[in-house]
Amino acid sequence: MKFLVALVCAAAVVFASNSAMAQGPGGRGPGGGGPGGQGGGDLFSLLNDESVQKELEVVPSQLDDIRDLGQEMRENMRDMFQGMRNASEEERREMFGKLQTAREDMEKDLEKVLMPAQLQRLKQIQVQQQSRGRGGVSFSNPRIAEALGLSEAQQTEMREKAEELQTEMRAKIEELRKQSEDELLQMLTPEQQKKWKELVGDPFEMQQRERGGPQDRGQRGQRGQRGQGGRGGNDDGEI
Repeated sequence: MKFLVALVCAAAVVFASNSAMAQGPGGRGPGGGGPGGQGGGDLFSLLNDESVQKELEVVPSQLDDIRDLGQEMRENMRDMFQGMRNASEEERREMFGKLQTAREDMEKDLEKVLMPAQLQRLKQIQVQQQSRGRGGVSFSNPRIAEALGLSEAQQTEMREKAEELQTEMRAKIEELRKQSEDELLQMLTPEQQKKWKELVGDPFEMQQRERGGPQDRGQRGQRGQRGQGGRGGNDDGEI
């Protein structure tokens, strides 16, 4: 099941990014295929953003070629989505291999459309977007780790350090939140402050779950099932 989920999610990112390209610039909102959205690390999603196009100085003829590539890839992906839920473990692995190959082929096709300097800059922007995850720069990305020549020991140490920094960051954010709240409450009259205390009651801290944990995955799975039922059972997802 975990392998199937990973396959669906990875396939959905490619499918969604190509759909965004087909719609053209501005076809999706800021949270969609642009750098700030969930698909921000995908090359095709980045190319759908007008600011990236401007940075790369992409010309109209190149945009047409890029959209054609996206259309072709999207048509190929439709076949991969069909029957995925009933596929055997061996078939799933084969699908995953095809997906990886398809993504590599997409990048090779982009090399034929973009100038070398454009492609280099696009990949630099991709690394920047992928690095802006939770806790700041992430060196856990396989491509980044390989490019830097990070050893397993280095990756482990950096992963542990990143977790430590994330904990510190959360504490600082909470401190700033409380400070901001206190300053705003000082702007209320004594009567309004009293009413506010009645509205919020005694302090309550919700238990924090680690993202990706069993409980979190289970709830996300339930949300996905509800969403599939509402859309007629589509196997869409996000990484």
